[in-house]
Amino acid sequence: MSPTGPAPDRLRVASWNLNSLRVRVDAVDRFLERARPDVLCLQETKAARLSEPAVSMFERHGYTTVHVGGPSYNGVAVAARHPIADVQASGALGDEHLDREPRVIACLVDAPVPVRVASVYVPHGRAVDHWHYDFKLGFLDALAERVGRWLLDGAHLLVAGDVNVAASDSDVFHRDAFTGSVYVTPRVRDALARMLDAGLVDVDVARWGPRAGRFTWWDLGTGYARDLGMRLDVIAADRALAARLDTTWIDHVERSGPRPSDHAALVADFHLTGGRAEGAATRS
Repeated sequence: MSPTGPAPDRLRVASWNLNSLRVRVDAVDRFLERARPDVLCLQETKAARLSEPAVSMFERHGYTTVHVGGPSYNGVAVAARHPIADVQASGALGDEHLDREPRVIACLVDAPVPVRVASVYVPHGRAVDHWHYDFKLGFLDALAERVGRWLLDGAHLLVAGDVNVAASDSDVFHRDAFTGSVYVTPRVRDALARMLDAGLVDVDVARWGPRAGRFTWWDLGTGYARDLGMRLDVIAADRALAARLDTTWIDHVERSGPRPSDHAALVADFHLTGGRAEGAATRS
């Protein structure tokens, strides 16, 4: 289930909620050395700016990074082995939900298949009667609207990150354990579905089916060893790019390693045909 080496003839995209880049910079170093994704989307960097050790590590592996963050919580980044342009980030998106906290960053990546990539960290919601739950719903609806606008640009689109929603009962270890949880309420599941219905394909579901029970999050206690997890992390591609999907991976190498995040990295490989792809708008 874990990538054992690079994929030089593929476009490889990874998404990973680190639960602190400072704590897990060595884990990212190992992951980049082993898996070498073209693009890595990060969530919960928990930093106002990338530290010098983190910047040096990314540069040593040949990555350019863009990041938006805060002093203690949230924070998202995109790292790419290809040129980056047209950076858009929380704080300057013109939407109260997307701008409230540093939870979205998007850019154009001039990869062999040029693509707009967005790294997102959807609010948790805390409790159904909490203001944060309404924030979560508003964020997902605003993200759906933004996805529609990005798709009109004509470029391929990838939205990757921690969506804090288990889309179906197959995405939790047992439905009874999550009754009333902010991860599974009909309203948040419907909001996530609206975001995908704006023109995206959940590629892990496309590859393995909706009942695969492939989890990306486990608590930091005994839950991982007992596989008491949830699928909270998503890589979603526009339909034309999703048609290029080869496979997806969940990286258990680092999740089972020293000082792990509670999330595993999710990885998707897309095949390259005929050299550089045409723009998504020209494809059926």
